[in-house]
Amino acid sequence: MGKRASESHKGDSGRILVIGGGPYTGAPALSALAALRAGADIVTVAAPKDAARAISGFSPNLIVAPLSGDHLRPQDLDLLKEQIAGHDVVVMGMGLGREPETRQALSEIIPLCNRVVIDADALQSELPLKGIVTPHAGEFKRISGISLSDLPYRAKIEPVRGYAREKDLVVLLKGNVDLISDGEVVRANATGNPGMTVGGTGDVLAGITAAFYARASPLRAAVAAAFVNGRAGDLAYLERDYGMMATDVIEKIPPAMRVDGS
Repeated sequence: MGKRASESHKGDSGRILVIGGGPYTGAPALSALAALRAGADIVTVAAPKDAARAISGFSPNLIVAPLSGDHLRPQDLDLLKEQIAGHDVVVMGMGLGREPETRQALSEIIPLCNRVVIDADALQSELPLKGIVTPHAGEFKRISGISLSDLPYRAKIEPVRGYAREKDLVVLLKGNVDLISDGEVVRANATGNPGMTVGGTGDVLAGITAAFYARASPLRAAVAAAFVNGRAGDLAYLERDYGMMATDVIEKIPPAMRVDGS
């Protein structure tokens, strides 16, 4: 992602807006903390009011913007338009739930975003997906209708490339081997380990991707994020074995970003 200039100011390395939470409060917080550890300067979490209250207690490093109800609704659009305008990248979907009102709000929010990372509950075929999408195989089937389950990673390459080309976006398909494509180029990433099946590591990846997207092209950001997320998981595994948690992975993001990993 390159070195920061000595004359950098607050916000120059990325302002990230996380839209998530509702049924689940931990998911957007994990994404937000991961974005900070990956180098973002400022991270704001826009979450339903009860989730926002919980998230505000997770870390003093997070800015929290409470929404109006217990899930994302179209009534929140005015607040979110203002927040989107003040941030470089939006990452959305983590823990949002799939209420009809939430889907309606997302359909209006996504087109407003210049740079967007779409994950989890925001990965729906009815929505105008763009930017970078970060599905696992089940979510990829949901948005594309294509089943990749039980296929070796090489057999997944053309379906992933074809979907990325058709939708004019970047796909970061999570798996034992991650596949990343912009519709032309395809990259594979093999960092990571079975301990990363623990809940929350996908939320961590979304946050890292958003932080990198503030400073790089969508393809480069997605490739780098897949590598760093897996490398951080490998470093966490060395200390925690299969007892590692998503928060352990977050703490290993800075050393994973260094060339020597120290």
